[in-house]
Amino acid sequence: MVVFDLADRVVLVTGGSRGIGRAIAIELARAGAAVVVGFRAQADAAGDTVVRIRDEGGDALAVPADVRRADDVDRLVTEAHRWRGRLHGVVTAAGVFRNEPIEATGPDEWADTVGTDLEGTFRVVRAAAPYLLLEPGAAVVTVSSILARRPGRAASAYRAAKAGVEQLTRTLAVELAPGIRVNGVAPGFIRTDMNRDAWSDPAFAARVARATPLGRWGEPEDIAPAVRFLLSRESEGLTGVVVPIDGGMPLR
Repeated sequence: MVVFDLADRVVLVTGGSRGIGRAIAIELARAGAAVVVGFRAQADAAGDTVVRIRDEGGDALAVPADVRRADDVDRLVTEAHRWRGRLHGVVTAAGVFRNEPIEATGPDEWADTVGTDLEGTFRVVRAAAPYLLLEPGAAVVTVSSILARRPGRAASAYRAAKAGVEQLTRTLAVELAPGIRVNGVAPGFIRTDMNRDAWSDPAFAARVARATPLGRWGEPEDIAPAVRFLLSRESEGLTGVVVPIDGGMPLR
């Protein structure tokens, strides 16, 4: 028996070209899912994700889309459904991170962050819902962040957007039940190319490790198995839950 089996299921992963989204796409394919890799600009990286999945015996399709644009999202979801004629799951991993203080966060920076992280999540789920409702066991997994609940001196747009994602997750869990389960994951400090400046700084990297009971930064591969579980039939009793995957940092 395969644990958290996703065989014969089709899942759309936005932000699947790099970082956490890429790790999720690869993990879901290993579980048997056919994966649609959504990406905004990094076509080569998205192609690499597809090649990696196919090399391991899975199947994947890369589709470009800017989740800030409603027409792009509608096309992405339509193509995802048309590929196999069905859609069972969605993972909203597309996101941007800005660490500027408020004085450096102008209208464009705010709109880009909130438009991608929060509004993009809403657009994708809204567009996919009619297709998901046709499939038994359909599920959505959103991607939040430990910073959704941790105030700080910078990244106000990102923190606000991710806090919105968590409330959106709970609201959609109620609204879309019982046909679609909606859960989320909230990664902690994860080593990705998006935050390379942070984990490449030895002093800051050491502070994060000391503040984490597990004593290390997380990796994208730490997030992916939880997403696999939340999409699987073994989690059919869960909805409206945001799972923290942060090495226990809030405990200190």
